[in-house]
Amino acid sequence: MEEQLFSDRTQAGEKLAEHLLSAGEQVDLVLGIARGGIPVALPIARRLNAPVFPMISRKIGAPWEKELALGALSENGGLYWNRELIESRDISPRELDLLVEKARREVREKISRLRNGKPLGSLTGKRIVLVDDGAATGATDLAAAMDILKEGPERLLVAVPVAPPDFSVKVRRMGAIPVVLLSPPDFGSVGEWFERFPQVTDGEVLLSLGTVFGGSKKASGNP
Repeated sequence: MEEQLFSDRTQAGEKLAEHLLSAGEQVDLVLGIARGGIPVALPIARRLNAPVFPMISRKIGAPWEKELALGALSENGGLYWNRELIESRDISPRELDLLVEKARREVREKISRLRNGKPLGSLTGKRIVLVDDGAATGATDLAAAMDILKEGPERLLVAVPVAPPDFSVKVRRMGAIPVVLLSPPDFGSVGEWFERFPQVTDGEVLLSLGTVFGGSKKASGNP
């Protein structure tokens, strides 16, 4: 297991970039799930010579355990539910509606902070790679992929360093292409597969994208 650890998110991004390059992939746009997906997305964007842009997707945490994802909401309304988990608990439709509204407010706040309120540009006909730092339930990535696929891209890759084996199956069922470097059968959490896995802050995202106080369109990769 130790030989398979990623040193940090940047190194994981470099390894994903190498994999994509060796497969001959060409992309028009790299979308990083903010916040943790941005440090992974940046090396991919640089190596594949594509603009990078933050995409907002928020986990909908269970009321009894916030880290447990009942589902996720993406910025253009993509809503993914963990149906098996919801059906195993006595959760009313009203409770789910309240959780979605809370996630919707959080998404709006993140768009305001990380993109100055600018909407995601048109993705129609583009070759896109959606990047995150890993997938546990995969809810945020799958919700974001739903949003992108609604736009009719030419091709959508969903790239993560590590995920449980069933993640790739879910991605394929949606009509996207999974790119997963590690799919350990003993997957526990994303962080355990990294030597360093600190929380990424909004400020770090803004600085890394060069968009503090508005920044440049080129740096932010505005599509």
